[in-house]
Amino acid sequence: MKRATKEVIECEEGDLTPLIAILTDVDRRDGWVNLTPGVPADIDLDEDRSLVSFLAGSSRVEAPLATWMPAQRGSGKPGTLGVLHRRGRLHRAGLAGLASIPSSWRCRQDHARRGLLFEVVSTTPSELAETMVAVVEELTTLPTTGRYLAELFTRS
Repeated sequence: MKRATKEVIECEEGDLTPLIAILTDVDRRDGWVNLTPGVPADIDLDEDRSLVSFLAGSSRVEAPLATWMPAQRGSGKPGTLGVLHRRGRLHRAGLAGLASIPSSWRCRQDHARRGLLFEVVSTTPSELAETMVAVVEELTTLPTTGRYLAELFTRS
């Protein structure tokens, strides 16, 4: 059984070079990349949580989390970008209004708990980095710091 190892990097909205580097490398290393925006330390993440959701133990995503899974070699399937966020289902009008997602990407899933899932047929690491940063910013419900945490997971 393969185990996943994790490598963590930080980047800023003005310099996505570290993110572009791991997006360039992820396909070769058989893995995936998670990206989330930084949130100021003084933000109370529980302030808008209802009593019902607290008692039910519902999971929640504090800040959006974008996950890039490159296409597996030889599979013929496209890579995917998943986005967990707190806005619930976006439906057709909300999806059409997402300025951060290229119109050529097909939405395979819009689920209240499992988030969004897009098929990505063709993109460059630079375009992908910009899109991942833009979508987490567009879907966040919290103030952000302009810094991002990326995690590269590889199967070993």
